[in-house]
Amino acid sequence: MPDIRIDNLTKRFGEVTAVNRLALDIAHGEFVTLLGPSGCGKTTTLRCLAGLEEPNEGELWFGDRCVFSDRKGVFISPGARGIGLVFQNYALWPHMTVFYNVAFGLRKKGLPKAEIRRRVTEILELLGLQGYEDRYPSELSGGQQQRVALARMIVTEPQILLFDEPLSNLDAKLRMTLRAELKHLHSQIGATTVYVTHDQVEALTLSTRIAVMNQGVLQQVGTPAEVYHHPENLFVAEFMGNPSANLIPATVTEEGPPPKVMLKPYPKMPIALQARATLPQGKEVIVNVRPEDVEIKAIPTSEAIPAVLTATLPTGSECVSYLKTKGEALEIVTKGPEEMHRPLRPGQEVWLVLKRGNVFDEETGKRLLSFGFADGGTN
Repeated sequence: MPDIRIDNLTKRFGEVTAVNRLALDIAHGEFVTLLGPSGCGKTTTLRCLAGLEEPNEGELWFGDRCVFSDRKGVFISPGARGIGLVFQNYALWPHMTVFYNVAFGLRKKGLPKAEIRRRVTEILELLGLQGYEDRYPSELSGGQQQRVALARMIVTEPQILLFDEPLSNLDAKLRMTLRAELKHLHSQIGATTVYVTHDQVEALTLSTRIAVMNQGVLQQVGTPAEVYHHPENLFVAEFMGNPSANLIPATVTEEGPPPKVMLKPYPKMPIALQARATLPQGKEVIVNVRPEDVEIKAIPTSEAIPAVLTATLPTGSECVSYLKTKGEALEIVTKGPEEMHRPLRPGQEVWLVLKRGNVFDEETGKRLLSFGFADGGTN
């Protein structure tokens, strides 16, 4: 049985449906991230799990225990759900020291003083906060305050951990450090974790699975590699990745396998998509290729697309280049090692090779196949 079962969860605010019939199973020990743009329903879903919002319909199960059911009339209060919750704003007691902030939940449970001191000392050491026991939150940095919030949650040993964008208030370097600490912490304590963020990098680096949401509807659930490389629809393809994936309109000219497509903007020549699959001839499709899967060549090659470089954005270890194809001047974005892009100059003519990607139905937005991957592509 999964640790968390979300069954047709629906939450409305007036006429707005924030979460629409969400169904999701989360196994014991998983780290599942709810990912999506602002207003997609991810935080509302987390608040329903925590008991801070009462859904309109559906059921929520923690193991074999039902914590909400509109059909059965069940609604378990937040304090009785046995969860740990970390907010975006830390929510520390300003008048309490680090020690007493972390010990708060244990004292409420009435544990002996010696046991409280032992457990607080252990968790502070685990999170690198030893020596800060007597400081107040105002005497700590943002990263240290977030560690205290984590320690306060974990010390009570909840089986389910809920995170509501806990790192969004921190600077980029500190966010990276705390991501590593969160991942290490999860591997040590093994608690089932639900994490809310709009940051794709956080989702990709932390999660065992990612649940992508949009307008209250679940779009795709999968491992980070599945969601990134094999998006189920155009929304997921566009949302995942920075810079965004290239989306090129095309028409199928040969069914295959491998199928061939004619890119509409330019050039008007068939490009074979390396996949053990077929596509209906004449079908209008969208070819999706991520920037790192577009290769720049200095000389023409078979099935390469002529383009002109417009700008390069070096970041140190890698470089993002913007190009426009000839003809209808479709913009293509590429990304690769900085040393490979360094010789390129604005206005230079180059040729582009699409190494791997996905093909979507232009009308429905659903993925039809993946091409160029090691397994030859998947339907």
